[in-house]
Amino acid sequence: MDRIFKSLILLVLISASSADGAVAEEIPAYWRKTMTNNPKTNFYLAEALKPLPNKDAETLKVLRLSLIAGNLCLDAAIDRRAGEAFLQRAGYGRIRGKAWDEAAFLANDWFKYFNYRSLAHLCAGIDYIFGREGKLVPNLVKPGKGEPKGTYDPQNPYLRLPPLRKPNG
Repeated sequence: MDRIFKSLILLVLISASSADGAVAEEIPAYWRKTMTNNPKTNFYLAEALKPLPNKDAETLKVLRLSLIAGNLCLDAAIDRRAGEAFLQRAGYGRIRGKAWDEAAFLANDWFKYFNYRSLAHLCAGIDYIFGREGKLVPNLVKPGKGEPKGTYDPQNPYLRLPPLRKPNG
């Protein structure tokens, strides 16, 4: 299980390079108004809390959100023990074959338009979803500064996220 978690972290770290644009700008001021730790004002946070229709897809979505938050948000960190416990509780290792394909499709579709703005709002809401009293998985990600590590490039706002890998693949 530890090997799986490490390989997934590596995949997200690879995607971090796309968050560092050549033409860097500050986060737009009008985003900051909605970059809160409250789903009533942070649309992206509210969307992250909506469960997918398939339990396995939801597991993959939460896993990916935690890896993104823990690796692409400034000073945030994933608690490995909490991550491994979540994967075991959620039955990540048993998702195989057609169940994997269906879950991965739904989870990947959720991230289809994930961009720097989504990341900025996710970073702002880490504590709400993964903090001590987190709504998705408590204590999974230490919140950090509430902002992305990389800089905003309005010419290239989309983040290239690697595809999910099968537990034994």
